[in-house]
Amino acid sequence: MAKGAKITYNFDEHTEDEFYKAAKLIFNVLTINLGVFTGIPMDLAVFIKLIGTYDDTRTAPFYKGIGANISAARTAVQTVITENGTWLNNFCKGDLTLLNKTGYPLEKDSVAQGKLDQTIVILSLLKVNGSIGFLISHLVGKTIKYGVKYTLTTNLETNPAKWEGFFYAAGQRDGIIADLTSKAEYKFSSFGMGTDRDITYSEPVIITPQ
Repeated sequence: MAKGAKITYNFDEHTEDEFYKAAKLIFNVLTINLGVFTGIPMDLAVFIKLIGTYDDTRTAPFYKGIGANISAARTAVQTVITENGTWLNNFCKGDLTLLNKTGYPLEKDSVAQGKLDQTIVILSLLKVNGSIGFLISHLVGKTIKYGVKYTLTTNLETNPAKWEGFFYAAGQRDGIIADLTSKAEYKFSSFGMGTDRDITYSEPVIITPQ
């Protein structure tokens, strides 16, 4: 028995795919060992339904507002993970044999975030003239904000860091950029902003708004 050992239920740094796999693993392992953990607060039948809804939402074709819907579905799953995880830590009292039967990862010391990976930005044409929709890929890490830089393709500068005049600070990973010149060709590049000052820009994507 390792005193002080705990499971972690904070999956903020997981990508969507990693989060889904972690949730499924927890469900599968807990289902096998449910008899050990009598009194677990959140029903596993409800848990697996929420996981299914999350998976359907995150894998759906792009549409306006999909980022917010993915976030809401993920939060619903995370709520169950957190409540059961808190209960399991109290129940197991540091016993590694019990903790390893939960499907949750063991708590580890935090590490520095470091330089963020490159993102991918997906663009979509909207019916509103001069507007486009965007979805930025998820980055692993906490306190990450996202941004989009864009310019007309007549700007021959290839380094997005040197594009001037157009910048969109994204409150979330999806949204709409409006007030573009209709029928003009633009190039867009997304990026993540974390604790490291060194920014990595995505490969530019070209689109012509209606």
